[in-house]
Amino acid sequence: MPFISLGKTKMNEIKEKEESKKEMVIYGKDRLLKNAKIGMKKVDPLDIRPPQILLAQKLSDFSQLTSADGKQAKIGEYFHTGKLEVMKNFDAYILYAAKVPYVDRRHPEEGEKMMYKAIGVLADDFSLFGINFRSSSIYTLSPLFSVAASQNRPMFSFLVTFESKLISGDKGEWYIPVCRVKKVEDNPEKLIFLENMALGFDAKGDKLTGQNEYGEDDNMPF
Repeated sequence: MPFISLGKTKMNEIKEKEESKKEMVIYGKDRLLKNAKIGMKKVDPLDIRPPQILLAQKLSDFSQLTSADGKQAKIGEYFHTGKLEVMKNFDAYILYAAKVPYVDRRHPEEGEKMMYKAIGVLADDFSLFGINFRSSSIYTLSPLFSVAASQNRPMFSFLVTFESKLISGDKGEWYIPVCRVKKVEDNPEKLIFLENMALGFDAKGDKLTGQNEYGEDDNMPF
């Protein structure tokens, strides 16, 4: 009987520890979000170099689009260069966007073209990322711009989801990113965090986009 009693006591202790861990995880996630800027309030946004999210195309260098566990991105999937993670789609908040000139390194003779540079955070962990929209994907963020302007709300206050879409033309098939507005964010703590981040990048906008970019037209077949 003492053995049975001891066993029950031990089981109760284990259950209590498990419940305590659950509470700590929930508490920790909220607390981290609330205090995300502690120690970084005077950090210049220009010193923050977010990893890129890339959309895999037929002509992409797939050796550079391999996850930490060895999974290689497929055409039409996204790849996070910081997390080394393959994603079919992802939810995010866009903090900053700017239309800037760039030169296609494959065809420099064509001169300057325009693209959008954007900075956002992933919805699941609020980690920063950068993403560019060139050529036929230049209007990807237009749905977000339109709804933000029509509702007189900052674009960071909308949760968006990024997917991809296959299109075709005279020069072949390729994928373009698609941005869909998912919902209006109403969590006060999230909005305060997003606002602080967006204000930091917005204040440095000219310096963030002051230099010409060199890149390829998203590895599209033209």
